[in-house]
Amino acid sequence: MNELQREFSAFINNMDVRLGAFVLADLPETFEKEDGETVKFPKDFGPKSLPMLELFVLSKFPNTEEILKPENRRFFEGLIRYLGETYLRAIGGVWDHDESTGNGMPFIRPDNADGPAAGEPIPLVGIVLAAVDQRSAEVFTAVLDKARELLGGDGQPRRKCTGLSLGVLNAENSSEEEVEFLTRFIGTVEPGIAAWTQEQADPSSWGFDRESLARLGKQVAVRYDGPDDMIAEDETPFTAGAMRFIGETVRRVAFGQWRYGAELEADDPRSKQPFIRFVIGDQNLDLVPWRLIQAALENDDAIASALDAVIEMREQEAAEADESSDDSASATDGADEN
Repeated sequence: MNELQREFSAFINNMDVRLGAFVLADLPETFEKEDGETVKFPKDFGPKSLPMLELFVLSKFPNTEEILKPENRRFFEGLIRYLGETYLRAIGGVWDHDESTGNGMPFIRPDNADGPAAGEPIPLVGIVLAAVDQRSAEVFTAVLDKARELLGGDGQPRRKCTGLSLGVLNAENSSEEEVEFLTRFIGTVEPGIAAWTQEQADPSSWGFDRESLARLGKQVAVRYDGPDDMIAEDETPFTAGAMRFIGETVRRVAFGQWRYGAELEADDPRSKQPFIRFVIGDQNLDLVPWRLIQAALENDDAIASALDAVIEMREQEAAEADESSDDSASATDGADEN
């Protein structure tokens, strides 16, 4: 995997938390229209949210130079994520990137009358810049209307929603403290892991896989005699990198989400700690990297075993879903025969 592929993979893998943080932290609850009317700001990834979104963007940025400033990069990226996911839900398509241009910027490859993802790319970065430059508050919607025309027929997508399945953070399932922490923390995960692996023996051999977690567990067991050794000042770079590596590996392999233990009792293992949440069926399973690295002192296979447990639960969940689908199909066949 080359650098552009890694960047695109990271963009998709971090969609859940970063888009959730954008919706909750960067988009307002209400918005005052030009006529002075205050209205509720829609955050539902629906086409009707596009005009309000564009008006909000224009109110924040007077020109393209302003939105391209480094301090606005996080907002710009969140805006691209929201815009892309809204288009996908309305017209179908997939996230994609173009390595041949050398920039690897993500865009939407929409469905059209010729088939799935057969349309011309929708360049989200260019659309945002055009909107800020033209200042008509009509660009986001015009792009969608044109793509709907190219779908043919009644302009409705031929596939069920192709947007990513998101466990988006919202006011009901998170807090302002959690969103603020994750907004800062998520951006440090991949750079922190990259710096950490460069300090390890054979840096290129570390991958987001079970084998690397098993190796890390053995390393921790040999390196430390007890938990107090881990929090020594000169050990902070190692433990901080290792915790990010553990969390990001189990998140990627078993499809989890970074969360933060805000407003929990002090004796809760997740309290004031970043952790990974897995939604399995109607249950939440939380893994705390700091606890896993401590567990490796007693059992050097503890970290890898935690990943095994989640994968086993995922496989059981899939098997039960298949069984339920087979039962439904059998019932349908029986009804047809009758």
